[in-house]
Amino acid sequence: MTITIVHPSIENLQQFSDSFDIEKLLQYKGILPWLLANGWNYDNESCLIANIIDESTSLDQIWESDEFDFKALPDELKEKLHQIFEHFYL
Repeated sequence: MTITIVHPSIENLQQFSDSFDIEKLLQYKGILPWLLANGWNYDNESCLIANIIDESTSLDQIWESDEFDFKALPDELKEKLHQIFEHFYL
């Protein structure tokens, strides 16, 4: 299985344009634009995931979170997260 991660851009976020201001979101320094551009829905769960990731100081802290069970995500979403972390943290 090959998973391609896309960079947040106006084109990649267009499907959510009725939920927020895309230009403002693209200026956001957190991970939420990356999640949305790569298939997460703009909902409470994606916002919670983004907050946990943004507030964490290590990848281990994210995967061991008490607020959200990242290990329970389907393998495809875990792989996407792993690849997003590589782009976001490098």
